[in-house]
Amino acid sequence: MDNGTLIRDIRSRLFDEKGKVWLAPIRHHSPACAAALAAMIREIRPSQILVEGPEDYTRLIPDLLHPETQPPVAIAALVDHKDRPRIAAYFPLCAHSPEFVALKEGKAIGAELAFFDLSSDRFGAEDAADLPPHPRAIQDEAAFDSGDYVRRLAEELGCRDGFELWDHLFETRIGTPDWRAFFADVGSYCAGLRATSPSAEVTDGINARREAHMARALQRAAGKGPVIAVIGGFHAAGLLSKPSGPAERGKPESMSRSYLIRYGYREMDALMGYGAGLPQPAWYERLWQAHLAQPDRMDWQAVAQDVVGAFVGEMRGKGITIAVPQQVELLRSAQLLSRLRARPGALRHDLIDALRSSLLKGEAGSLDVWSERFLTFLQGHRLGRVPESAGQPPLVADAFARARAAGFDVTDGRRRTRALDIRRKPAHLAASRFAHAMSLLDTTFVQHEGGPDLITGAQLTLLIEHWLYAWSPQVEAKLIEASIHGDTLPAACLGALLAARADLQAEGRGGEVLPLVILIKRGLLAGLGAEISPLFDELVRGLQVSARIDDTARALQDLAVLHKARGPLSLRDVLDPAPLFQAAYLRTVYLCGDLEKTGPESLGDALTALRLISDLLRDDIGEGLDAALFDAAMVRLEQVGPPPELLGAALAIRIQNGYLRPERLAEAVRGQFAGSHLETADQIRILTGVMKVAPALLWTEPQILTAVDDFLTNVSETDFFNLLPGLRLVFTELSPRETDRLAECLAETAGGRAVDFAARTTQVSQSEAEIGRVFEQEFRATLEHDGLADWFDGALTESRIP
Repeated sequence: MDNGTLIRDIRSRLFDEKGKVWLAPIRHHSPACAAALAAMIREIRPSQILVEGPEDYTRLIPDLLHPETQPPVAIAALVDHKDRPRIAAYFPLCAHSPEFVALKEGKAIGAELAFFDLSSDRFGAEDAADLPPHPRAIQDEAAFDSGDYVRRLAEELGCRDGFELWDHLFETRIGTPDWRAFFADVGSYCAGLRATSPSAEVTDGINARREAHMARALQRAAGKGPVIAVIGGFHAAGLLSKPSGPAERGKPESMSRSYLIRYGYREMDALMGYGAGLPQPAWYERLWQAHLAQPDRMDWQAVAQDVVGAFVGEMRGKGITIAVPQQVELLRSAQLLSRLRARPGALRHDLIDALRSSLLKGEAGSLDVWSERFLTFLQGHRLGRVPESAGQPPLVADAFARARAAGFDVTDGRRRTRALDIRRKPAHLAASRFAHAMSLLDTTFVQHEGGPDLITGAQLTLLIEHWLYAWSPQVEAKLIEASIHGDTLPAACLGALLAARADLQAEGRGGEVLPLVILIKRGLLAGLGAEISPLFDELVRGLQVSARIDDTARALQDLAVLHKARGPLSLRDVLDPAPLFQAAYLRTVYLCGDLEKTGPESLGDALTALRLISDLLRDDIGEGLDAALFDAAMVRLEQVGPPPELLGAALAIRIQNGYLRPERLAEAVRGQFAGSHLETADQIRILTGVMKVAPALLWTEPQILTAVDDFLTNVSETDFFNLLPGLRLVFTELSPRETDRLAECLAETAGGRAVDFAARTTQVSQSEAEIGRVFEQEFRATLEHDGLADWFDGALTESRIP
């Protein structure tokens, strides 16, 4: 049958009363579809209800309908294929999901209940190798919100996208007593979507296999009495056709385990990346609750008032006030927009537009704060519950047990704090490793609030880590997502690290050493040991080809910490970092041989690298490295005529490390300053290198400071002003304490103290004073013209208050 004919006559083919088969085409999480479906089931009273969803989920229906189950929930499947990465797939359900309502209504009348789609171990098996191993949704309703059919119809009806179009056509009919007409219209609409979809999406691959499987299951069920099949609207036409192709036979090359888990509205939101359903689920929950309160008549005005009142209350709880006139204007505008758009009451888009017009007053933008607040409110915060009998996925159970063993209070969802003495208490170190493991998997369980940051190297002298933590359904959902990497916390952490390494390789960054060092440090903090040896092997290969001296030097610095570390980053019991430490040092020294080719844009990175190496060699942590190799590299650099910045750095490093007398640097500085062929700004470039790697030489070696002071004292005023921007950049390398120390040295050179120079006043001539007086008069006249004189006088008075 051609698509045009199918669109025209699908209305008469959905309900085969003679064959006792009724198809209910739905959109996932649509309260209008849920309401029509409940009315359908109560009238037909079928003996069987089949719901689109993997057939192996049928065993979870008792848990799904358990009295302790409170949506939103999801069925999560972990699918292992022998030649492909594990897949985590979700089948979310909320209180207004048609599938959930169908199962509840079916249980109430004693119907036989089952899911009848392909089993989850076959679901998407043929495309698993082509997709990244990230969690995905079982349902896919992309056709509802894209394509020429939706776009053209939305334009005709004045809707901005497929979401608004759906609401306009169908959610406005929630509670209609004529469920036959409603589902006939949904079926026709979905047939149009199908007719304009690429043929490959309809006749090839997973969709064709699924529809053939469900059609066969429906044929078998038809002989056992009245049956209702609840299916995604896109597939309705496929189930009206005779099944084609062979039935699914044989054992699949994969294994699936499925679990009923708690879920949240944020995770369900279609605009948050979830592949099916409708956006801002809390809005649709309010429609559903309004329908349940008044099944025979939808009070749209009450719904709008309820939404606005609840939003105002939530904002008030956060200390944000919305004035009553603004609330009234919001409701009035929403009702007016709904009438202009030929709707029975204000829908989601009407309320959003009304809020923007009533609260923003010309400040509207795609990221305006009021819109963000309202959209977050419409998204909702509801979290579901499941009975204990539902069990837990392995990784969730493992992480929960480890949390309790590590002393974290997970008896409820309250946020708590914990301080961990990671260097002196082994039990605290174990808890820290658990916290870092949960952080590595991005579970939202912990948040690092303070203490040493062993990844960035900040505040390493501190002993205590401070954490904020809370166990919640979001944590469990994140752990389910991480289950693609493993069933235990260590296995999942290792899998996540290896996946991150694979991502680097896919991005063409496999040879970068610094990201690999960070991955190794994260693994160690999470308690991994010998398991991370593949990352060590990768780092060895990366160091052999590393071409960036700055990254290699930073990697060397991190490896030095690992080499000497005790406690959180200790490697000595499982891996020996010494050879890797030496290899990184030798590679860094080797890369110094190309520094004379450094371009202006890379000079800063090169100078940073030289300082890191020099500091490391002068520290106890660099013990065991052959400092003479680095000095020889600095000698070669000095001899090949490098950029002045690198020459200054090389000489300063050799002096600082005891290989060169200070007079050599003073001589080079004077020679650079005296270069008549140089632009004025270029004369101080050598000083840039000195200040970057060894600023203390200015006050520890008098002849160097004297050379700088003589140059600046004798330079012309014009040249000094030309030098000033560069000088400012040079001296920004100094800390406040170092600045004070340099000032003292300069003052002593001039025969005084720094405080004497700071207290000096400047004498001005009579003519200069007159220029200032005229300027002040003109400035005040400008302020008065702009109405700012009183403000300026007040600010000036405040600035003089001691």
